[in-house]
Amino acid sequence: MSDRRQTMLGKYRLLDRLGEGGMGTVYRARDEMLDREVAIKLLRPELVRQEALVTRFRTEAIALARLAHPRIAVLYGLEREGDEFYMVMEFLRGETLEALVQREGRLSWRRAAEICAQVAEALDHAHDHGVVHRDIKPANVMVGPDGSIKVMEFGIARMAGSSRQTRHGHSVGTPAYMAPEQLRGEECDGRTDLYALGAVFYELVTGRLAFEADSDYKLMMQQLNEMPPAPSASHPDIPPLVDQTVLRAMAKRPVDRFASAAAMRHALLE
Repeated sequence: MSDRRQTMLGKYRLLDRLGEGGMGTVYRARDEMLDREVAIKLLRPELVRQEALVTRFRTEAIALARLAHPRIAVLYGLEREGDEFYMVMEFLRGETLEALVQREGRLSWRRAAEICAQVAEALDHAHDHGVVHRDIKPANVMVGPDGSIKVMEFGIARMAGSSRQTRHGHSVGTPAYMAPEQLRGEECDGRTDLYALGAVFYELVTGRLAFEADSDYKLMMQQLNEMPPAPSASHPDIPPLVDQTVLRAMAKRPVDRFASAAAMRHALLE
């Protein structure tokens, strides 16, 4: 895609490219009518002609439009002009949780619990509105300058009552954080997000992934068949309650996990 900086897209002036992924590019932009900074998520032009990808892009926007919570990035609108299809979102200052961990390394268990409790708060709101995120990971959590967090990137979210976005036996997500049922391409609910949040909590308190392998296949086999070692096995300063919270969230069967994001948040706040 050509560099679009300092050009207009509707009423938005594109200022800086923030990142680029498989589906498109995210820019920092200015709403010239309201004089405010926004983030523009622009679908790649060649993908606009692929109905399935446009549907996925629109599904993310619909999921975000259902949600209004201080821990979730705000969607301002979804717009299309010719071959330009884009979302207009709240511009978030700070860094991703992934960048924070890369910069600081392992976090204290208290700080990790505070961060994950905020994520659980966001998930509780999403689940109450019938939205399952399905891709909770450090790269999709933004940490603000004041330490507050916002969950973003609902690109593979699924809404209750919607048609399935994947066929049985086909999974979408990030393998290091995916629950067994998600890896098998089965039906997911809010407890799928809690598994991923447990994996994030594990990573924050230990400085390493719960499962590590030299191929996605081996990683998925571990996720399907093995429990991770307790965090305190590598860091004795971690208290038993943290071990219990992580291992319950990452239970293989959804029925053995926390019943809700609110219940997991309560455990994290303890």
